[in-house]
Amino acid sequence: TVTVFDNFKKGKKAQWFIDADKKHSMTYTPDAGKATAILGNTSSAYNQIWHLPTDKNVLTGREFIELAAKEFGVKPDYTVLKKWMIQMVGYFVPVVKESIEMLYQNEYDYLFDSTKFEKAFNLVPTSYKDGIAATVKAIRV
Repeated sequence: TVTVFDNFKKGKKAQWFIDADKKHSMTYTPDAGKATAILGNTSSAYNQIWHLPTDKNVLTGREFIELAAKEFGVKPDYTVLKKWMIQMVGYFVPVVKESIEMLYQNEYDYLFDSTKFEKAFNLVPTSYKDGIAATVKAIRV
């Protein structure tokens, strides 16, 4: 998402990895922080698998870009970076090389289900719309 927010802030086209038509669950960072603190302070949560609170109304990359563009007040222009392009850049940029193993998240739908967490801790995830709006507001400061 950095390649969406930072690029729009700089007046550039957004960039998305592999396939902008695949759905991709993303957890709003403040929700993740709060949820991680809750789990770390709840002994009955130990030795279990948890997905942090994530909005069930999962967006495609294209929909995510469109919402971000709307918040920035720009056209939702973007470029899809294909796997071979990312691998090529990885030869020269170490941080990109490290992310290549995670590209499977963009090749297929990547979906979380945080129902267990939501029920156990009565926490409602931030919607994508609200999370994107808050992120853009924070970036503009």
